[in-house]
Amino acid sequence: MRPHVDVCVATYKRPELLAKLLRTLAAQETAGRFTFAVHVADNDVRRSGEPVVRAFAAEGAAISYGVEPTPSLSLARNLALSFARGDWIATTDDDLYVDRRWLLALHGAARAHDADVVHGPVVPEFARTPPDWVRDFHVRPNPPTGAGPGCYVFTAANALFRRALVADLPAPFDPRFGRTGGEDTDLFNRLRDRGCRMIWCREALAFALVPRERATVRWMLRRSFRHGIVAADAHRRPLTAGEVVGRVGAMGRLGVMSALYLAGGVADRELRQQGLRRLVTMLLYGAQLSGRVARHLRLQYEEYKPR
Repeated sequence: MRPHVDVCVATYKRPELLAKLLRTLAAQETAGRFTFAVHVADNDVRRSGEPVVRAFAAEGAAISYGVEPTPSLSLARNLALSFARGDWIATTDDDLYVDRRWLLALHGAARAHDADVVHGPVVPEFARTPPDWVRDFHVRPNPPTGAGPGCYVFTAANALFRRALVADLPAPFDPRFGRTGGEDTDLFNRLRDRGCRMIWCREALAFALVPRERATVRWMLRRSFRHGIVAADAHRRPLTAGEVVGRVGAMGRLGVMSALYLAGGVADRELRQQGLRRLVTMLLYGAQLSGRVARHLRLQYEEYKPR
């Protein structure tokens, strides 16, 4: 029998974006190597995603739908996973869409490298060409296919893993991260610590439309602060004194360099851009470090609180 892949998606008040994602999932090529179904967990008690799912089901798509009434990204993801009965689980987000060979690339990489978990890139799409400091924040590393952990971030935005890895877990995505984010990093860290073989697949493309509000320094600083505040829990280790000293030193060097570039960039646009890039990088380092300190003081930041 051919293996089966369950594509699990959590959604929250994004019906138009969800429809775009589902259209790309319905168009997936399999080359006859596997079957797949889609499972949508709606975290909106008003069921804003249900009409979208019903429309695709009416077209003959293998798709299921459920509602998680408690506002929690973790619980919504867990509900979607609870529908899975196949050999593999693929995850992506409701504000992304995927290449028509996305599943084929993920599954092929898992087979070729005998992997338990496969991660892929999320390619940002900007409405207009952004400044370097915006592009740098949104563009993540994209190592060669087969690369192991250490050079990329663990996320559920573009991933495939064996269902058996989470079959014995009552809550694969930890509810503690339900409103903060970081639940995916936490899960994949736990799987890695259990000895799972993890690789990267650069051909498995997912695309993220970057809205205007996410191309601002203000949003990037908030996201970096959130990254810092959940890092201690997701990575399960405190920030060491040596790391603090190292990061403060790096911020100091960036500050000096940005000042020099900006001074030289009064009449040179390229130098001015280089200075701005280093200045923003310094601020982002500071925001992330502030988040780590805030978590040490038992403060929290709920990026995914109900709206």
